[in-house]
Parts: sequence; structure tokens; C-alpha cells
Amino acid sequence: MAYINFKEERHSINNQIINRKKNNENIMKYILKNKENVMDYTPCKEYSFKNFEGIEFGKDGILDEADFRIIESKDILCTKFIDCNFKNIKYKDCNFIGCVFENCNFYKGGVIFENCSFIKEGTEKLPSLNNKDNLGCSFYKCNIYSKFMNCDLSLALFEECEIINTSFQLTYMKKCIIKNCELDKINFKDCNLSGFKTLSCYIIDLDFTDEDKTKFDEKTCFDKIIPREKTKQEYEGIYMTYETLSDKFKENNLPDNSSEYYYLGKVFERKSLKKITPKIGSYIYWISCGYGQRALFPVVTSISIMIIYTILYLFIGVKVGDETIRLSIGYLSSTNLKEILSVINEAFNLSVGMFAGVGCINSEPIPRTYMLANTEMLLGILMMGVGVATLIKKAKNN
Repeated sequence: MAYINFKEERHSINNQIINRKKNNENIMKYILKNKENVMDYTPCKEYSFKNFEGIEFGKDGILDEADFRIIESKDILCTKFIDCNFKNIKYKDCNFIGCVFENCNFYKGGVIFENCSFIKEGTEKLPSLNNKDNLGCSFYKCNIYSKFMNCDLSLALFEECEIINTSFQLTYMKKCIIKNCELDKINFKDCNLSGFKTLSCYIIDLDFTDEDKTKFDEKTCFDKIIPREKTKQEYEGIYMTYETLSDKFKENNLPDNSSEYYYLGKVFERKSLKKITPKIGSYIYWISCGYGQRALFPVVTSISIMIIYTILYLFIGVKVGDETIRLSIGYLSSTNLKEILSVINEAFNLSVGMFAGVGCINSEPIPRTYMLANTEMLLGILMMGVGVATLIKKAKNN
């Protein structure tokens, strides 16, 4: 019945980003010093080991995919693209190794990557047995409108990007990290998102159109979405995103993760409700059992109910032995602390007895608190049922 600790996840992701950047930088320096020793790739002379700044790639206008410029079977190594524009262009069977895209625009008719790889796993360093470079590509402050088809984006890093109307189909995105980005109209189809993570991203529309299944694992994590506009429409969008994620985690037999995103979704669904009756009902569902996902909520709520009724008994009146006691300013000023604590103990004992339906010992309700006692007993019966149901549900999930 563990829940996702988002604070720990954020700390872990930030450490991963720092280590990944150091790793990429060291490997790229090594490759640049040992270009002739690079194995498995034939560096393209036109595009490899260069810095392109303010260059446009592709065709002008807004074109159909059939009219895109095609770049095919190129190995592009350790190249930086800065302030470049990519438009109406298709990369097919290309390898982008250690490439950095900074302040680039992938726009107009869009950019297609088909059968492309953005990761280098093998190493030229010795000893090479069981050692991997794990060199991924980086995208910084880019505007991306693209289609990735049968690509490998593993270990890719996206930071401060706008990824809009972009599709990932049959694409490996293992250990890919997306940080401080805006994701709008993102579609995944039969992808591998093992170890995939988002951090401080604003997700507007997320969709899965799987024919088989997009793969999640225990390390897959989507960070909480922080609302900006705080409108009904925005809350509904966030709720739908969490619901989609919950379904996908459930499909991958990860019930704890599924439960967490289901809970977050219900919280935003409640915020989107405008009518009083459904909103009150949602609040009750939340307080009583955390939408069936928080096993401790029934315990906390039950204790709170007993404390509230204890206070009501004390100020309305409770019978202790043959004496009826009601806390008032006069009583408090004329009674020592030991006797006051004794009365509070008796009132709490009465409250627990009524809540559990086992009756009372020394204290009992007076006629004016009979209604309180009856309602507390009914609430106790309900909360016991809610608590048992929540525990059973969580146990089944595990």
C-alpha cells in the first residue's frame, strides 16, 4: 500500500540529470578527440562534429508529408544545432549520436523521424566488456512539432521545451527525462516508457492509442501537474490526464502507481465540480477514505469524529456517576486541573463507546445529547464499514 513519494522522485530525477550531463560531456570530449576510433558508425561529413547556428533545414511552406525533404541513412555525431529551424523534413534510418538541439524550432508542416536512433550504447574505451557509453541526445528550449516512428529516444533529455501535437509511435523512450516542459496533444502508441520520467511539466492533453500496449515499469513516473489558470476546464483536463495515466499503470499491473494517479485525478475532479451536491459528496468520499486509496484516512477521520463529539459532550453536558457536568467558564475557574482532566477522560470514553457501539461505563449521555450519541453511533458503524472496505480494496490491489 505504498504511495509515490514525489519529493524523493524529484530529488532522484535531478541527480540523474546532473549525472547524465556529466556522462554525456565526458563521452563527447572523448569522441571528439578520437574521431578515427569511432566504431559502429560512419560519421556524415556534412553534418557530424559541427556547430550549426541559425541554419534552416527542410523546405519552406506548409507541406504534406509526401512532399517533405528526405534525409536518409546518415550518422550524425556530436553536433550542436543552435537557433536552427527544422521544417517539412523527414529523417529516415538516421543515427543522432551525442547531438544537442538548443533553441531550435521543429515546426511548419512538422518534422518526421522514422527508424532513427538518438542513443549510443557501445563504447570504444577499453575494457569494453559490459561497459556502455549510454550517450543520449539533449533538447533545450526547443519548440517541437514532430512524429517519432519506430525510433529509439532512450536516455534523451528534454528541458524547457514546448512539445505540441507530437506523436511517438513504436518508440523506445527508456529512461527518457522531460523536465520543465509543456506537453500539449501528446500521443503515445505502443511505446516503451520503462524508466520514463517527467519533472515539473505542464501536461494539457495526453493520449494513448495503443494497438498492443505502451509499457510502463516501477520506475516510470509522471510528476504532479501544477494548475496555472485554476479554471473548471483546466481542472477537468488535469483530471482526464491522471485518469489516463491510472489506466495505463493498471494495464501494466502496477496497482500502487495506478491508485496514486487515480487519487490525484479524483482530487482535481472534485475541484472541477460546480454544483453543491456533487461537490459535498466528493468531499465526504475524500475525507472518509481518500477515494478508496488512502487506508489511513478512515482511521484519522474516525479519531477526529470521536474528538469532535467529546468536545460537544463536554460543552452540552455529560453525566458522570450521579452528577451532570457541563464545562463553562464558572466550572473551569472553580475546578482544579485534575478534576477537569478526569471529566475530559470520561467524555472521551463516552464518545469512544458510542462510536464503537459498545456502550459506556461511568459516563453516559444526558437527554439533550441523546441525538448526538445516536448520530455518533451511526457514523461509527458507517466508518467501520468504510475502513474495512478500503483495506480490502488496497489488499486486492497488492
